[in-house]
Amino acid sequence: MSDSKFTVNWPSGDCIPILATKITALELARRGNFSTFRAEDDLDWFSGVLVGPTEIGTILVMQHDGNPQKLTVFYVDANADLARAESEVLRVFLLRQTDIFWRRE
Repeated sequence: MSDSKFTVNWPSGDCIPILATKITALELARRGNFSTFRAEDDLDWFSGVLVGPTEIGTILVMQHDGNPQKLTVFYVDANADLARAESEVLRVFLLRQTDIFWRRE
């Protein structure tokens, strides 16, 4: 994808962040041989990875340029089951529990 405004059509109409890690979007893409892209949303420019369909639908990975902690955040459909979504993100991106900086409770 080229640099541009970015949108995803979520089944529920919105997405939620479920996990964050300090692993870069580029490294996460390498783990699954996924493509990365650069785009802009209403916050900032970001590096992204879009994976799907998975068992929980689409997974969006975003690492915003202006994030002071340099976190990479995983987004799923707002209606996704959180426990199942977390499990799927860990599986798809080969993450360990120790890789998680933040999680939605």
